[in-house]
Amino acid sequence: MNNYNPHLNKRNEKGNKGTFGRVLVIAGNENMSGCVYFSAYAALKSGCGLVNVLTDKNNIEAMKVLVPEAILDWSDNIKHPVFDPNDNFFKDKLDKLLKNADSVVIGPGLGVREDTLKVTEYVLKNYNGNIIVDADSLNSISVKYKFKDVFKEDYKADTNHPLYNVGRNRTVVITPHMLELARLCNSKCDDVKNSLDDLAVKIAKEYGIITVFKDSSTRVSDGIDLYVNKSGNSSLSTAGTGDILTGMIASLLIGEEYPFRGVNTAVYLHGRAGEFAGKELSSYCVTARDVLQYIPKAFSSLKFDDRIYNNCVILEVMNANNNATKK
Repeated sequence: MNNYNPHLNKRNEKGNKGTFGRVLVIAGNENMSGCVYFSAYAALKSGCGLVNVLTDKNNIEAMKVLVPEAILDWSDNIKHPVFDPNDNFFKDKLDKLLKNADSVVIGPGLGVREDTLKVTEYVLKNYNGNIIVDADSLNSISVKYKFKDVFKEDYKADTNHPLYNVGRNRTVVITPHMLELARLCNSKCDDVKNSLDDLAVKIAKEYGIITVFKDSSTRVSDGIDLYVNKSGNSSLSTAGTGDILTGMIASLLIGEEYPFRGVNTAVYLHGRAGEFAGKELSSYCVTARDVLQYIPKAFSSLKFDDRIYNNCVILEVMNANNNATKK
């Protein structure tokens, strides 16, 4: 188990919106517009240059008001009928969006249903950038696929599982909370909570992914190291904050030479935003919209050491212990 100082890449002062990359958010069925907003806006607040949204058409008018900076697209196929990769109209639209994206968020608010699973499987099979798999994409995967026998010492990954990523030159991140993780493991919440450190490392290693297991102390692992995040408080125990984290991760992975550290930084800053919101508003009163507003303050709580810079600037954390940072 290692402790890392959160860090940010040195910002290119001569860059443009293309320099800082594009996040695609695939989220939101006809009843779930908020999750689209939270993920998209969090990505924009975390440094990317552009955000595309692919959502149910019923969410478009709300998104025009809530996130005017986003580029919006929609299709009835996210709703029903079940996604068919032979449906060229939708497939061509999705392929074009994937081609232009540096990171993809998929899952929030899509619903646990077959079309969610089909779209998620398609993205995991055909996209080679950063993929953050969350919420209903994970829940839909868990209906058909499990991390079978994950509690056994000699556990091995199912190579046919859609999340299997060994040997592929890309970053896949899964961000389940405890109930979602229990579904994936075909187990009970108490069982996964009691084995959280072991499961985070084991699943990450066997599947070639980064695990972000959301709990009061979130665990992050790349299969080699385990990071236990201590930032955050009960302010984050409210609907929508998980969607914010997915957007932050997607943005901070763009251009990151060491994806594990990029994910750790996003998790840390997400917690700090919750702390700042709770301090100002009281943890009883914080909503996900409040957490969004405190993302800039969380970023500002980090200061650069300009003597050290390349693709992975090391940051000194104000008011935190000066822990060793993984190179």
